[in-house]
Amino acid sequence: MASCPKFSELEQRTYIKFRTILEIPPKSIHDELATICGEDTLSYSTVRRWVSLFREGRTSVQDAPRPGAPKLATNNDKMSEVKEYVESFPHSSVEEVANYVGISTGSAHTILKADLELRKVQVRWVPHCLTFPQKAARLQMAKENLEIYEGSDPRQLLEIVTGDETWLQFKPPIRKQDGRVWLKKGEVHPAVCVSDFRAPKVLYCIFFDGLGPVAQIPVPKGQTLTGQIYADVVLPEVEKHYLKRRPKTGTRGLKILHDNARPINLWL
Repeated sequence: MASCPKFSELEQRTYIKFRTILEIPPKSIHDELATICGEDTLSYSTVRRWVSLFREGRTSVQDAPRPGAPKLATNNDKMSEVKEYVESFPHSSVEEVANYVGISTGSAHTILKADLELRKVQVRWVPHCLTFPQKAARLQMAKENLEIYEGSDPRQLLEIVTGDETWLQFKPPIRKQDGRVWLKKGEVHPAVCVSDFRAPKVLYCIFFDGLGPVAQIPVPKGQTLTGQIYADVVLPEVEKHYLKRRPKTGTRGLKILHDNARPINLWL
């Protein structure tokens, strides 16, 4: 049986870099390297560390400079520069931070992760951003609905079916690498309002209750949500779900909690 070819550590790091770009998980990358390199394979912890570095924006497969001048980069002045830059450009990569401040990528990574205790996370994107009055109104309506059922059998809450409609785009509105930001400890994932009206999309009506999803109904292509579509296409799918789940009672006793969009009002 032929022995495994020898691959240097730098060659393995290069392989890790390319596989990370393809979003292959660390465990799979390590298994692939083990198949190729045999006993010379980098440890799993090393593979995982390099995957993390590449995900954070590192591009070089070379070792960071040894303790010396770069270590001095972690002084207060450099830390302040890094902090100010990241606060101004939260989407920046480790390499961009290093180039701006004038330090190595290794030093920039150390300042970001160890000194400033930052982490880079994916933002949540939403099609609409609610204003504070809108949020307050929804909270008030939710409280009023709960008061109606206060003291009642909790199972009655399962008879409420919540529905709404939204546009779902075929592709994410922002690139993954553009949607990652640096966060401090304790900060929550930010939400970004993104809506590209020119992008291919489909209008979906979505319903759920206390037990989970009920129905996701796409509005027929080329049509808009009208009272007729709501009655002929949307509601029959909701009814079908309950006839299957509880054939004896079906939709009897159900209460639909929906927004007051014009098509819904027309149907009512």
